[in-house]
Amino acid sequence: MRNKTTFSSPFFLSIFLGVICWLFVFIISPIEVVFPISFKVVVFILLSYICMITGYLIVPKANYSKLPDQSIIWKPTIKTLILVVLLSFLIRYVDLFVFRGVRISFTIAQNRMLLDANPPKFIFIIASVTRYLFFVPILLLFHSKIKSKKLLIFCLLLFLLPFIEGVIRGSRNSFFYPSILLIFSLLYFKKIKFKKLHLGVLLLVFSMLFVMATSLLKKREMIKEQDYKSLTTVAIYNDFLKPKKSVLKKIHRLENINTKQLLISGLQTGQYYTHGVFEFDNLLRTYHKNDALNFQFGKYNFFNFIKFSNKLGITHLDISKIQNANPRGYSFITFFGGLYIDIGWYGLLFMFFFGAFQKYLYNQVQRQRIELLPLLIFFLFLNFFMLSFNFLRGNGVSMIMASLMFILVVYIKNKITVKKQLNH
Repeated sequence: MRNKTTFSSPFFLSIFLGVICWLFVFIISPIEVVFPISFKVVVFILLSYICMITGYLIVPKANYSKLPDQSIIWKPTIKTLILVVLLSFLIRYVDLFVFRGVRISFTIAQNRMLLDANPPKFIFIIASVTRYLFFVPILLLFHSKIKSKKLLIFCLLLFLLPFIEGVIRGSRNSFFYPSILLIFSLLYFKKIKFKKLHLGVLLLVFSMLFVMATSLLKKREMIKEQDYKSLTTVAIYNDFLKPKKSVLKKIHRLENINTKQLLISGLQTGQYYTHGVFEFDNLLRTYHKNDALNFQFGKYNFFNFIKFSNKLGITHLDISKIQNANPRGYSFITFFGGLYIDIGWYGLLFMFFFGAFQKYLYNQVQRQRIELLPLLIFFLFLNFFMLSFNFLRGNGVSMIMASLMFILVVYIKNKITVKKQLNH
């Protein structure tokens, strides 16, 4: 029998809390399902979770002794990493503000037009990849148990850097994922406990994110008072998750524009978070109806790699065909939807090995292979949002690449250190 701590591990908590959070948002949101969800989608999602959990459980907990604690060497690494991340963000914003001409004073629509018209140069793409390591210094700090308020403040400030791009692009995700990654980091090291004070702080954080999302929604859509009615009727989410008519009537009767804005944003946040499952259902219906399934074999989830290799001339794949693999373009189709587009029901096999790999990472981190911790934290983050977003695609690929670069640098550094010790 597995001991009790197995099922209270970060892996199981990330899955359990993710499912509970999705169900909670779905239940409290005043929305109605347009088309009943198919049995096929329910089975695919359930089997995916079962395969991932089985893969995790089948890998035994390592009984080997821990490697020597090398916490003392991490302080200079943390400082260096903070500088690298700051430099990387500086390069990113030089590209955006100087070479691509965006401005905070411009409207979101203007900035998006500029970004579409002026794609980033190859050198800026490479130089700014390490900005995705912004969450790593605080992991090293907590692991090393270094008591430095100055370092802690710098580590926390790194989480604010993606917000600037969020304001420019009108992207809620640029506020959303850094904040949730911070919360995951704090939970992993038990800096947050389920006490009244900590729960109050979390509630405050989510309230601030909600206000930011509301503000961005208003700016991005350039909403005027008379436009609120159309916003609630033409939103993309409404195709499969429509607002309840009784709620819409009450909202539109309100005279206070700020209250109306807040309620509409709350309604759309609920749709935004939960509609992916129903988009995935539509994806399967579309493929089944048209007999049009053409597996992408990784090209969909790792779309950024394809764009990159096309740019280098290594590949010459049709980008539009890959994008059109999702019949509704950029709508969220959950993690499972992206997996289905790439390999269909073979995705269950992927989930098994994905769970096993997470157990391997966890074992290695417990053994003080702390350079693997950022990758583990990102996978836990991915587990939590599987029913809502596919963080394996887009920014997720960049975060994985940055984490692998960090692992490689630490590996090389350790090899050099060992070689020097042997020579002496």
